[in-house]
Amino acid sequence: MKRVLVFEAHGDDMEFFAGGTIAKFAAAGHEVIVVVATDNDKGSFELGADEMRALRDRELNGAADVLGVARVIPLGYSDGDLAYDAPPRELRGQFMRLIREVKPDIMFTWDPFAPYEGHPDHRAVAVAANEAASFAHFPNFYPEHAADGVQPHYVSEHWYFAKSPRDQNKFVDIDAHIDTKIEALWQHEAQMVLTVADMKCQQQASGLNIPWLEALDPHDYRDVIAKQMKAAGRAAAGRSGLDCTYAEGFRRTRFGGIESLAKDQQIAEDV
Repeated sequence: MKRVLVFEAHGDDMEFFAGGTIAKFAAAGHEVIVVVATDNDKGSFELGADEMRALRDRELNGAADVLGVARVIPLGYSDGDLAYDAPPRELRGQFMRLIREVKPDIMFTWDPFAPYEGHPDHRAVAVAANEAASFAHFPNFYPEHAADGVQPHYVSEHWYFAKSPRDQNKFVDIDAHIDTKIEALWQHEAQMVLTVADMKCQQQASGLNIPWLEALDPHDYRDVIAKQMKAAGRAAAGRSGLDCTYAEGFRRTRFGGIESLAKDQQIAEDV
């Protein structure tokens, strides 16, 4: 059994980019733990910050139950302000402590090197998680952790959400888990309403004629979210070389690239 630790900025990041893969890890018996940095308190056109915070645990835990996630750790930073409320060294240290406590074999997170990432929370999580996972086995980083009995730990594999197809070097067949991915996204009701409402804003501002979107109530999000996720899954499958209908793609690094020194050997895949 492997232990998987996910660092995400918002409760639905993982589901959008890796929901099928996480469900596959969990179904195979691996333990998945998710760290959610913010509380989504600004993610609505309809609800206030306090109402959004009140929904957080229900939506996070609902999605976790669907995917088979063992534990969710919410950090509670304000949505959109993570980079300002948590100085980089503080957030990196917080993430590194979690890595040393959980001792994961595999980490999932945003890619710190992805081009054109517009959301400051995504960028903050990407940098902090990447650095924390890269240095968590070096004892001179945050030595106060050892003083608290939390020992250094090496993270073998780093899986990054890869928005850009050019960055994807690892694909996962999610045919058996595409419906689970979609069901998990549906648990994030406020975020799915926001996703459709934002699409309507974009359409209205563009002046384009998209009758089905104009007529759509954002609260009737299920069909459009399902269609979007299946379309994205089919596109990834087409790039993957796998014999599947739906896939997810990642930029993955593992074991510091040491496998290049043993070209006649292969490391077994977990999913």
